[in-house]
Amino acid sequence: MHYVILHGSFGSPEENWFRWLEKELLNAGHTVTLDQYPVEDWDSFSSKGRERANKENCAQTLETWEATFIAKTLLKVKSEPTVVVGHSLAPLFMLHMITKYDLNLKGLIAVSPFFTIPEDPKLWQFWAVNKTFYKTDFDVRKLKSLISETHVVYGDDDPYVPQQEILKFAEALAAKTHIVSGGGHCGSIFKEFPLVLNIANYFA
Repeated sequence: MHYVILHGSFGSPEENWFRWLEKELLNAGHTVTLDQYPVEDWDSFSSKGRERANKENCAQTLETWEATFIAKTLLKVKSEPTVVVGHSLAPLFMLHMITKYDLNLKGLIAVSPFFTIPEDPKLWQFWAVNKTFYKTDFDVRKLKSLISETHVVYGDDDPYVPQQEILKFAEALAAKTHIVSGGGHCGSIFKEFPLVLNIANYFA
């Protein structure tokens, strides 16, 4: 099985539980794609201030992520049975790619996903880099026909994504849900994430 692991905004393959999951899947004999996508540096981006940052072009846009996906991942997904494991922004990004390129997935494991997040003045950086990805009117019938099974993993105390936004994503895709008590955004507090590995192994 081919697994694609995708990070989120301001993210990296080196953070959270991504390399751990990659190692576990490789040790089990699978192939794994885990690449760096264009992102901003949090400190330098924040130093611009909200107004300036919203006016300037970002390194992270749907267009730049799509270009990276085409260059590094698209052909693999088209040619191999694939499960995508995406964190935060990544599941939303994959819905764009699945829809545009008619990609058939064996599974989608969406960790802390959303279609959109209301702008928070205290966390304006996320709105600024995510705004080109936000979409609430996907053809969900088409998506469900292309994704064999979707699982949503989320913390019951996510500080970034409102619970109702996570549940909208899960309900739209008829996903199986897995709640992590005290899991937050299911990111840096986990260096290993056995729950996600167990779901990934389900598709193997």
